[in-house]
Amino acid sequence: MNMKRKGFTLLEVMLAVGMFAVLGLVCLENYLLNASIAQKIIDDQTCAILAKQKEFEYLQNPDAMAESGDFGAADPDARYQIESTDITLSETVAIDSEITFHFVATRIIVEKRGSRISYPFLIKQGED
Repeated sequence: MNMKRKGFTLLEVMLAVGMFAVLGLVCLENYLLNASIAQKIIDDQTCAILAKQKEFEYLQNPDAMAESGDFGAADPDARYQIESTDITLSETVAIDSEITFHFVATRIIVEKRGSRISYPFLIKQGED
């Protein structure tokens, strides 16, 4: 009697399951990596939008704006800080004369999770 076997042996099934498991782990790792990169991009874009929002609020009424804080209900995870920096540029024109320019640069720093954006938005002439 010559019986023909149909099906796979236990060893063949175990090898196939092992190969699918390794392939699945590689795919899962790539998916998780891409998901974290996508979240970082979304956070960067959100920070840029929130910085534009604070710029608009600052330009409307700079005295009423706090130097740091959060965005409230709009985005409770994000925080901002407004910084002003004095810039002085000097140039000697002749032996006895010098030209000096004073500027004040203002920027907004917005942070959310691992994202941080520094957004300079206002440069004005400083006082002498």
